[in-house]
Amino acid sequence: MKKTFIIILIVFALFGCSSDDESQAVCLDGSCNANFWIDTLGHPGTYQDNNGVWHIKHAGLNYFTVKGNLTPLDSHYVINGVPLVVTAFDSNFFFIPGNVIWTYPVYSYLGLWNSSQMNTPIPIGTQTYTFPQLITQTSIMNLAGYTIQQNPHVNVNHPAYPTYFSTYSRYTYTPQMSMPFFEDFIGREATLYIQVAFGENKEIVDKELKVVFED
Repeated sequence: MKKTFIIILIVFALFGCSSDDESQAVCLDGSCNANFWIDTLGHPGTYQDNNGVWHIKHAGLNYFTVKGNLTPLDSHYVINGVPLVVTAFDSNFFFIPGNVIWTYPVYSYLGLWNSSQMNTPIPIGTQTYTFPQLITQTSIMNLAGYTIQQNPHVNVNHPAYPTYFSTYSRYTYTPQMSMPFFEDFIGREATLYIQVAFGENKEIVDKELKVVFED
């Protein structure tokens, strides 16, 4: 009887610990959130309109910066003062040398892997290409700051390939990312897709910023 009682206590303790761990809030206030905006310091006249669209003025600089503010994590997800949070940036805005720019109208974070976007025709001059065809001939750049290098033997179906399609700001509550803004962009629109992983992917928050490039 004594042994049975001890076993019951051990089982109860184990289940009790598991329950506490599973119910542990990831963020301090119980809800993880993130806010992002365009830094206006280097781009006088830049503003966000009533529809939430950011109008970015060129002002002579060939870049702009996205800044953010994240909800602090519970101490369980902070190791030696370092918060386990990762912010990833992507966009629907691609370009190659020669002022060739295109966007995908239906997109999301890592959007080339959604709804067969990889095979969407890209018109260049009198011809059209798909992304896999184009990458065999030239490097492709994204507004978020990453470049997919030209590779005639590229395998877009490799499981790791999507990880190249974003830039990252890691282990900080105030992430930021500088992105290109060339004069060729003026008059064009883009959408930035931002995904924040709190507490080793315990909670995911997705955000979007719509931007218009202006002179």
